[in-house]
Amino acid sequence: MKKKLVLGMVSMMGLFSLAACGNSANDAVVETKAGDVTQQELYDAMKAKVGDQYVSQLAMTKILEDKYKVTDKEIDAAYKTYQDQYGDQLASMLQQSGYTEKTFKSDYLKFDLLNTKAAEASVDTSDKALKEYYKTWQPAITVEHILVADKAKADDLHKKVTSGGNFEELAKANSTDTGSATQGGKLAPFGPGKMLPEFEKAAYALKNKGDISPVVKTDAGYHIIKMLDHPAKTTFEKDKAQVKKDYLASKVTTEAKTAALQKLYKNADVKIDDKDLKDAFAQYDSSAKTESDSSTTK
Repeated sequence: MKKKLVLGMVSMMGLFSLAACGNSANDAVVETKAGDVTQQELYDAMKAKVGDQYVSQLAMTKILEDKYKVTDKEIDAAYKTYQDQYGDQLASMLQQSGYTEKTFKSDYLKFDLLNTKAAEASVDTSDKALKEYYKTWQPAITVEHILVADKAKADDLHKKVTSGGNFEELAKANSTDTGSATQGGKLAPFGPGKMLPEFEKAAYALKNKGDISPVVKTDAGYHIIKMLDHPAKTTFEKDKAQVKKDYLASKVTTEAKTAALQKLYKNADVKIDDKDLKDAFAQYDSSAKTESDSSTTK
């Protein structure tokens, strides 16, 4: 229903740290009867596999941190949004992408939050811009839902939940949205534009806590939606803090975040001393220079 969890490159912080430690590049990190694996061999293998991605993220993190700050509290809050959305599935999803909770926070969320702040810095948040956005803004709502593939089954479940059946238990037992099913069908709060159009329209039509929608068809299947919280839109001044937050979120697109990184990279005077990593920053600036390139132009 919501955007799928899209993770960046696999976390390699620990491995690169391991490859860099010790007194000698020839020190063994693994010993076998057939021969040892040295720190240098490990480093070279990892550099060949993920070096471009990882060195660019390390460097861009330093560049971002020179201008913006992210607190542990902000990182923990961001992590909680993933927990709310994916529930018990989050741990296995992170594991499949090579992350632990610790490295997901330090390698992925920290970078993403810094990048977000860089993109937000260029957004006009004047009252004039916010008031224009407020004309169509709606508060985020919280719902539970049951998703099934079959219309007849959806109709049967709808009869049960509208005649006193326990919505949460029926969601756990029947919903094919495994991310929310374990939470009794509960979804994280969402605003306009975050869900499939048919789902969003039906959800926002529910005005009171406990209201249940008719069966709703979307590309994902057949849904039954139950309203948990539908805050009322009040006045601009009262809603302003949340309006600003939602406005920034609407402006900080993938393209905006990339543009922010490109701008920071351009002003950071980045030079690449390892020719094997000469293409590491191509996504930010195709004119990234290696030491050898610079020497040939002197």
